[in-house]
Amino acid sequence: MVALSKNLMSTLQTRIKSAVDTAKRWENDKSLLAEVRASVPIRALVPELVCDTEATWKFYLDRCNEGGGTDEAKEGGGDEVEFRLNGGDAIEYMTSCFRDDDADWEGDDLLLKRLTLYFKQEVMVWCNQPPCSCPDCKGNEDGKQMKSMGIRGPETEEEITGGAGRVEVYECKLCGTTTTFPRFNSPRTLFKSRRGRCGEFANLFGVYCRALGFDTRYVLDFTDHVWTEVWSVRQHRWLHADSCEGLIDRPNMYEQGWGKKLNYAIGATHDSVADVTKRYTRKFFTDDFQARRREFAPDESTSDMAFLHMNSTLRQMNNIGRGRLEELDKRGKAEENFFVMVQSSGVWDVDYREGRISGSLAWKSARQELGNNKKKDDGEGEGESAIETAQSFFIESFYPSSKHSGLEIVVRPPRSSNVPSAATKSHPECITVSGVPCAASLSHGISVVVVDEQSGCILQSKAFSRWSSTGAFLDEVPDGRIVALCCIKGAQHERCTNNGNGSDDLNISNFSRLGGFNIDDPCSTNESYFLFAGQLNFHPKWAVGICTSDSELSIIVSLQINTSLQQKTRLRTEMNVVPAIVSTRLPDAVMPLKTQLSSSHYEKRAAFNEYMKNDAHKSSIVGYTTRHDAPIYLIDKKSFPFRRASLQAHIIGAKIDTPWVTYHLLPDSLVPDDDEVIDESKTTPNNGGGTPKFDVPIADDYFTGLLGDQLLVKNANNAPFLVDTTVALSNSRIVALYFSAQWCGPCRGFTPLLIEFYNHLQEVAPTHGLKIVFVSSDQDENQFKAYYGKMPFHSLPFSNRALSQHAKSVFGVRGIPSLVVIDSLSGTVLTSPDECRRDVHKACQRGEEAIEKLFRDWLDEVPVETKSMLDILALSCEEVQTPSVIGDQKGGAVFIAKLQDYLVRKKDQGTKSKVMPSTDDFADRVKEIFSQLISTGMEPNTAAVKAIEQATSGQKDSLACTKLEVGMLIGTVEIKIGNDTIVMNQLNDKDMKKVLTIANKYVTNVQKDPSNPRFRNFRLGNKVFDQITSTPGSIELLTNLGFSVYHSDDDFVASIPLAVDLRAMCHVFNKLLKIYGG
Repeated sequence: MVALSKNLMSTLQTRIKSAVDTAKRWENDKSLLAEVRASVPIRALVPELVCDTEATWKFYLDRCNEGGGTDEAKEGGGDEVEFRLNGGDAIEYMTSCFRDDDADWEGDDLLLKRLTLYFKQEVMVWCNQPPCSCPDCKGNEDGKQMKSMGIRGPETEEEITGGAGRVEVYECKLCGTTTTFPRFNSPRTLFKSRRGRCGEFANLFGVYCRALGFDTRYVLDFTDHVWTEVWSVRQHRWLHADSCEGLIDRPNMYEQGWGKKLNYAIGATHDSVADVTKRYTRKFFTDDFQARRREFAPDESTSDMAFLHMNSTLRQMNNIGRGRLEELDKRGKAEENFFVMVQSSGVWDVDYREGRISGSLAWKSARQELGNNKKKDDGEGEGESAIETAQSFFIESFYPSSKHSGLEIVVRPPRSSNVPSAATKSHPECITVSGVPCAASLSHGISVVVVDEQSGCILQSKAFSRWSSTGAFLDEVPDGRIVALCCIKGAQHERCTNNGNGSDDLNISNFSRLGGFNIDDPCSTNESYFLFAGQLNFHPKWAVGICTSDSELSIIVSLQINTSLQQKTRLRTEMNVVPAIVSTRLPDAVMPLKTQLSSSHYEKRAAFNEYMKNDAHKSSIVGYTTRHDAPIYLIDKKSFPFRRASLQAHIIGAKIDTPWVTYHLLPDSLVPDDDEVIDESKTTPNNGGGTPKFDVPIADDYFTGLLGDQLLVKNANNAPFLVDTTVALSNSRIVALYFSAQWCGPCRGFTPLLIEFYNHLQEVAPTHGLKIVFVSSDQDENQFKAYYGKMPFHSLPFSNRALSQHAKSVFGVRGIPSLVVIDSLSGTVLTSPDECRRDVHKACQRGEEAIEKLFRDWLDEVPVETKSMLDILALSCEEVQTPSVIGDQKGGAVFIAKLQDYLVRKKDQGTKSKVMPSTDDFADRVKEIFSQLISTGMEPNTAAVKAIEQATSGQKDSLACTKLEVGMLIGTVEIKIGNDTIVMNQLNDKDMKKVLTIANKYVTNVQKDPSNPRFRNFRLGNKVFDQITSTPGSIELLTNLGFSVYHSDDDFVASIPLAVDLRAMCHVFNKLLKIYGG
């Protein structure tokens, strides 16, 4: 047996070493990595990641040249760089690698997605059998005429230097020529041959990923397949990438798709190795799966030791630095927590992604997750059309500026682009409010943004596919609100009626309060877009609507806000939420960085308020985001939209109580009255901890199989009745089976103690506590009834004698009384029955505190899988209970009423008056439309005809003709053609030099070793980069110059994208430093 175990472990260790050796070969040839990088058409693969940055570079270079740039600035290929940036180097786009779902991916992750497909299509050739090597043979190129003659070892110089582990020998059936197929392992040889099967594909693709700078794993599957995994800094997880299939993030492909019977999958880099099998299976703990793994290791502990030993060896051999070690350990913890989580769920999702874990019905129900996309039920309100599911932002309300008297609304079609990238799902830039892109648009449909006319705050942003739904939504918006619309052709145009009796009809009366809007304009036009800005229940002079196919045209409405009417603003709390980007860090003058990292939320709130009080003129700051042990990052208009922080971030190192929290200013009506940060130092801890708000996803199938479909429970009168087992045990954390009988003396002595124990725990933990099930060993039913009548527990029905015996055999119960304590989620026995009975006896003797302590001790023994699942559920519900979701707040009903008054129109509100339009009104309307059309560049005669047509169509139905008051909101409207100009950052020369100097060091370091990810990503809060973070305006400058900034679990990260042209970026930085560096 010992010899067998040693043989098994030797096989496992050999394969682990083989995977590591492959990954090491990727690192050994730096010149090869440079060649591979130069061969990849990055600009053609991801033009959307490159072109905008290069356009900004060109703008900055033009400004530098206007300022008299020196010839020295053009050294090192500067002329060539500027030639390309000026359009001298046309891009031939790799559209064959573009897919519709590309819009789901960002930055480096999108590059990986396209690279994987490019590699499959353009780099490697799959080779089942080699083509005949005879040049005169007229056989098929695919090698179908080749007959296998066996396998030999490497013999030729090419085979030996190419690292061929074996050589396949074939004979041509047509001409008899012998042809060999060496299975090369050398990356350089593979880069030259570019053919093979999955082994060669994964090996060379790993080189391509490393050449571009991805941290890459080689994954060896013991069932004869190999692929790669790539670390996503943005998502803080490993992404599966199979270059044979041209797919990423499809780990379900093998078990669920191909039906593979997996056993081991090893993930190896040059300095680490891990057992990643659990990423690719949901059957890890089944008997069949474990039996397959026992062919390579006698047990899981021994297997774990093999990986631990290899990692220890690699760390010693590679002399890994402290920073890398910390990063590897952190990734390992996150990955292990993820594995625990997915194995607990037990099933694959139909359209699986790691970020979207499926689970049992109990798991989904317990999460109680709320979405933004709500569907309104038919018949809600008399005469209303149903509103179909709307697209919207996770959090819609946002204040563009904390203090302002002016408001600018821009409505335009989606930005035109010569980049033929995959169709995007949204175009937030179609509507901007004071510089905030906020259109929650569909690829085709109607985007609607509602703005508070008194404060300029964005209140709601939605998108609909039907005009009828748009009208039903607008009918509920209060009078006076500013409305911006952008319709992209493709929205459904329903039949128009003047009432809402037909749910499939377009009720034009729903639009009657929108002065200047005519539903016939977008519904009857052949133009691609319809743009509109106006005010509900008013027809101000600045209201405008235009049909156009010109993607360069935009409506710009400038309005004056009456500041005397503005509500006071307060900070609203968004738990486990982060902004898209941050503006800067709270200055050290207000609170030093070291203090920020250790301060409480209450102290941070006080510091922010002090900053806003003393720097009130800095109206661009609208809130901040932070967490325990993180700085106070300030947010501005570029921080929208918000998104949820990753749940996985908060289970690393058991930091469940430290989620990211974002606080942003909103009008008082949008903030709950009790949304305040409490000074925890002055509060009394709640030892009870309160009742958790989630349902415990107990192991339903396990307990039903063990105890049957129904159990006896007691009602308020102590009378037993049957209840489904899953209902009887619901929301329990621990289930205890009490094996006992009336005839047993020790049982009669222990039962009163157990009743005392149980009753006290029911008082302190009525839910998420203990459920006891009596399993009787009584001799007849009368004894059972007499004995059970004294108990408050649940019970297995006496008639189920077979199940009683089965339960005894499962837990090895040989004597009574016996108490078996089980984790309700996993079915794991937490302590031995004998110890359990003694512990209960001692706890009852020592009193209530001892009883509670024993229960907590049992909870500490539950498996790590259970703890992780409950932590995630607790965090999910913590999100649900934040002020973002008003129903769970103290005084929530009052706040709901206040919010309804603010966001929903009272049904007795209506339009001011309805009159037939006069001839003068018609003439004015024609002039108004004519002027708007002329301003777009339309020829006068054509404009006159169109103006008359539009004015006439607006008059044809008297019921739809509404004369509205102009209103008090003063503004101007401009019709503009052309793209936005780039605005150069307004940093002073000293700050500009500091920021450029520090950033240039990062860029220079990356350029020295582009394949090394070490210098590409850095936390905004690290000691060096904080000099940039703490300088207002610097993060915006760096994002303009090509850096990426985003949230990645434990901090915000600045990154030099893998797709960026490092030589061009260095040239731009050097030239700017010539101007600002003196």
